[in-house]
Amino acid sequence: MSDAPHRCGVVALLGRPNAGKSTLLNALLGEKIAIVSRRAQTTRGRMRGVLTRADAQLVFVDTPGVHRGQARFNLAMTDAALEVANGADLRLLLFDASGEWDEPEEKLSSLPRPLLLVRTKIDQGEPSEVFALDRFDGVLHVSAQSGQGIDELLAAMVEQLPPGPALYPDDYLTDAPLRFLAAEQIREVIFEQYEDEIPYSVAVEVEEWHEAPHEVRVRANILVERESQKGIVIGAGGNKLKRLGTESRLRLQDRLETRVHLNLWVKTDRRWLKQQRRARELGYL
Repeated sequence: MSDAPHRCGVVALLGRPNAGKSTLLNALLGEKIAIVSRRAQTTRGRMRGVLTRADAQLVFVDTPGVHRGQARFNLAMTDAALEVANGADLRLLLFDASGEWDEPEEKLSSLPRPLLLVRTKIDQGEPSEVFALDRFDGVLHVSAQSGQGIDELLAAMVEQLPPGPALYPDDYLTDAPLRFLAAEQIREVIFEQYEDEIPYSVAVEVEEWHEAPHEVRVRANILVERESQKGIVIGAGGNKLKRLGTESRLRLQDRLETRVHLNLWVKTDRRWLKQQRRARELGYL
């Protein structure tokens, strides 16, 4: 029997948009809880996932991407990420292996230690140069898609966590409410089906959630900024909205392991990107 103490702590996943934070979180947990998209700044809320091992419990917090954007909402997202970072026991700076070191990395590499640099997407190209290596307690190379380097990363994280008992039960996976996970699942399908037709600013609000024996009934609003975008989402004769609803329903059924009745509506809401209170209501702050 090992004499090593049990370790537990909060691990903040940090980086610029599309650094691979959500993909890595899903790979670490072995289950998909965070949506993944090729579009930048997909993650908005603080998605928390818990990995329990015999020797440690790691509480991961997926954060919004940190970048140079000066729009009010983008600044709020950056502030949210830094707030999580400052309260964590361990920080991971995720950096696309083929990316260029720039202002976001400079900002994040100055965070308190312990701080690990995790070079992601190592299966997609030659690594670029990294600066300020003396600011890190270790440098890891991973591919969340292939699983390369995941075990080494987990070992390095456990080593950096403080000794302590588990914070959550062994079977605990995430603190995100099912309503929020459902909204995120619908938003992921929107990004996939509409691509650049619909801007990043689309949001999803679950207005009604009713659990009954053998089924869940969901009514959700798709929020766009302008009236002209409603027609794009709905499509001719409602064909695009129907396709969106069908795919979203199937994925929700797979996740919830029960029958789902999904009713989608498209509404214009100009407030949520401009008002932090509205963004908070949607679970993004």
